[in-house]
Amino acid sequence: MNFKSLSISKKIHIPLVVSMLIGTIKNVYNKEVKSLNNFLADAMESKRNIGITNAINISQNHSVIRALEENNRTIAMNGLKTFSDIFKKNTDYKNIKVHIHDANVHSFLRAWKPEKHGDDLCGFRETVNTVKAKKEPIIAIELGRAGLVLRGLAPIIENGKYLGSVEFMQGLNSIVRMAKENYGYDVAIVMKNELLPIATALKDAKKISNYTLAVKEKNIDPNFLANLNNIDIAQQSFQVTDDYFIISKPIKDFSGKVVAYALVGDKIDHVNQVISHSKDALLKQFYIMTFLDIFILVFLIFIIKKSVTDPINHLDQVASELAQGDADLT
Repeated sequence: MNFKSLSISKKIHIPLVVSMLIGTIKNVYNKEVKSLNNFLADAMESKRNIGITNAINISQNHSVIRALEENNRTIAMNGLKTFSDIFKKNTDYKNIKVHIHDANVHSFLRAWKPEKHGDDLCGFRETVNTVKAKKEPIIAIELGRAGLVLRGLAPIIENGKYLGSVEFMQGLNSIVRMAKENYGYDVAIVMKNELLPIATALKDAKKISNYTLAVKEKNIDPNFLANLNNIDIAQQSFQVTDDYFIISKPIKDFSGKVVAYALVGDKIDHVNQVISHSKDALLKQFYIMTFLDIFILVFLIFIIKKSVTDPINHLDQVASELAQGDADLT
């Protein structure tokens, strides 16, 4: 009876444990996906806030307003130099640029390249046209010669007159650095190769399948880049390689078109370690359940023996004695 009961207990619990183990792995994977997605969303939101806030602040800068009113680029250059130096020195966002446009959507001043100005932007700069039309700040990815650029734009208006707009430009390299330094994640941002005629500065950048690396290669673990060759970059469900657990998120430009993908990876050893800890906890739970089952079965066997089996055996003995005429009827 003991062995049979134990066998029944095993038959009940083993399929349950297998199911729970599978559920544990799925749960760990789901949590990992959520963590990677949350990191990317928070990082992008932080850069968007930085972009739009600084664009608005610069649009209120007295030197910038005066420069446009007097058509004097030197005034704007002097006013922006201190701002740019302080920003780069005291924040993690090193690759920022400020571009001022006049009321006719021509380049008024590129702070990083002051000798280049006066070119007409209205034919290809949708964000600048939109700011002029709506007179409202915007933040968006818009492709340029340097590739993917997050652009915060704000109108410059003085006494009700539209003077132009200012653009606070950021690259995406800080996300790569932040991921590694603060979370131990690896990040790569890749752009579609079909956009290289626009992003001419990336023509010699590393190629991964039909994509081009849109952030600095030196900031990325070479092993992570190698693993990206083994996945479908456009697939938005998580993917597992020999070394990484990876998610892919599309990056859309101002028009809503997917122009790139952000790939965020965590080392598979870390994910497996979490799974192993969860399995250990589950197995401990299984052992406790099995022990309790055995204890309950033994207890029930003892109770049945005392309350059922022993009285039956005693009755059988009395009946046998009666049949032989030797029973004590008292």
